Amino acid sequence: MRIVLKPIFLLFSALTLSLSTYGQMDRLFAPFDCRRHAELDIEKTVTDTLSQVSIQALQVVEAPTPIIEIDTVDAWKKWKTVENFTYGKDRGTMPMIVELNALHPYFRDRIVDLINTCEAQGIHLAIVESYRTHAKQHEYKSMGKKYTRSGAGKSKHQYGLAVDVVPIVDSIAMWDDKNLWKRIGIVGEHLGLRWGGRWRTPYDPGHFEWTGGISTSELSIGKLPPIVSKDSYPCIEEDVRLLRKYWKEWEDEVQKSYARN
Repeated sequence: MRIVLKPIFLLFSALTLSLSTYGQMDRLFAPFDCRRHAELDIEKTVTDTLSQVSIQALQVVEAPTPIIEIDTVDAWKKWKTVENFTYGKDRGTMPMIVELNALHPYFRDRIVDLINTCEAQGIHLAIVESYRTHAKQHEYKSMGKKYTRSGAGKSKHQYGLAVDVVPIVDSIAMWDDKNLWKRIGIVGEHLGLRWGGRWRTPYDPGHFEWTGGISTSELSIGKLPPIVSKDSYPCIEEDVRLLRKYWKEWEDEVQKSYARN
């Protein structure tokens, strides 16, 4: 009897360990193949039924690798935009791009963190504008200093490194709630972002930006802000080159629109 019980006990122990391993495994990783690491001496006295159960439990099922298609030609045409007065303020005649994918990847992820963190605190943020074309920046400049003092190419928006947001309460944009803005600004600063609510002129609490210490002049000649956690962004140079292509397409489309009108 001892000869039979010992292998059964070992088999059930291996089975329990296997199931526990599967239960603790993160779904992003491939299943762990226990057969490569276990050397159990399973004797022939174990019943066929129990052997079949152990084989099914330890069997690795390989899921097909998903095919991810990335549109590197026309993706910019699907970027979301909003029109003037969408959030209760005069933002000029040209539509605003509100697409987060139009931003520098590292900065985009910080804005996603900002939105999610504020949402967890009961504050819903809407994107008012993300990437901004040179033409749109020129329009703001022509609308007066209360909008901007920076001309085309002089704003972080033109490099995907700035965003404008507004908190929404009961479907209304809350532009003038300073206490609410302070809560939002603190979250952004904790994420390493520069907050326009610290500025005196113009006071711009909906504005967040990041440059990694790079000036606008350096950005204008193509220099990229350094990323500490580069392992998380191994293709950052290629990503930014693609973004620049998209941005140029937007600029060209704006020029064509002016020519048609």
